[in-house]
Amino acid sequence: MKPTGTQFIAEFFNCTKDILNDQDALEQILSTGITQCGVGLISINSHCYDPIGITSIAVISESHVAIHTYPEARHASIDIFTCSRDSEVSFRILEFLKDRLDPGTTRIAEISRGNPIEINNKNWITDDTGSHGFDIRYHIEEELFTRTSTYQDIRIIKNESFGRMLFLDNDLQIAEHDSFLYNRSMVEPLASAGIPLNHVAILGGGDGGVLYELLKHDPGKATLIDIDEEVINACRTYLSCVCHDAFDDERSTVIYSDVFRFLDGSHQFDAVIYDLTMHPEAFIEMDREEYLDDLFSKIRNDVKPGGVVTAQCCSEHDMETRAMTERLLNKFFTDVHFHKTFIPSYCTSWTFVSAVNGKS
Repeated sequence: MKPTGTQFIAEFFNCTKDILNDQDALEQILSTGITQCGVGLISINSHCYDPIGITSIAVISESHVAIHTYPEARHASIDIFTCSRDSEVSFRILEFLKDRLDPGTTRIAEISRGNPIEINNKNWITDDTGSHGFDIRYHIEEELFTRTSTYQDIRIIKNESFGRMLFLDNDLQIAEHDSFLYNRSMVEPLASAGIPLNHVAILGGGDGGVLYELLKHDPGKATLIDIDEEVINACRTYLSCVCHDAFDDERSTVIYSDVFRFLDGSHQFDAVIYDLTMHPEAFIEMDREEYLDDLFSKIRNDVKPGGVVTAQCCSEHDMETRAMTERLLNKFFTDVHFHKTFIPSYCTSWTFVSAVNGKS
């Protein structure tokens, strides 16, 4: 079929937050932009989701313009389709939306409708969670495991340079050939703190690599809390090169639970290793700093006075997350210390942090 129109698919990151949950504002932006760009507006229909998020769709004389928002992540997904082989109209509408929603970063794909469309490249996987000016693509030498659990998409692949690699929702977690760099960066602050390690908790860490590294330092007991049993089962089978026999060690206990439910102030760990994301927007329905504030408060209440907390933070390029983490940790802990480790499979240096529970 010959081309019958132009479609822009765009992702807007770090948008102006207040607009994204304001139906009237979004509809006004659509109406004004469509009119100013010389396109006929037929109708606008919107739906507000509970508790947050809006879909607004404008039917126009040449097809449609749609916005779907994720206010908790300051994210908007844009779809613009005009029935013209000239992409100028679609581009003008896109530029208008960029001006009004004010994204920090965008990703844009232009599609000529009517032609065959390649939806998915089977031989590559793109880590698309970053919004700092670049994406990272990994060649799939062999697909070892893929499944969608109750909580996330799980993929384990084999790559020529990095060996076996675990992705959750297309976000690289760990790679066989340099996993020791990540795991050592998480555990070393505990080993050098000179505190007893009678009982250490790992929050997340379903690949088992941090647990394996921790066991080298002979803790009395290590409890790993992860919500997704399917991740751990997959890693035991396909990533034994990372977890080794850590899950079967007599010092190890695995609890399948949401860490929010598990942390109740009764445990009093000598140390806690935070191997969860600092970007929980995909599974929360609130501001991420508010969520992490509550979580770090719970962590403090479950760590003994003088106990140590370590955490993975973010890419060295994600200065917003680093600043947020520093604010939160200084609120609840003392002796906050950041350090970076270059991890080849991440294609960047990664920021890690440790802190001390100074409460008496």
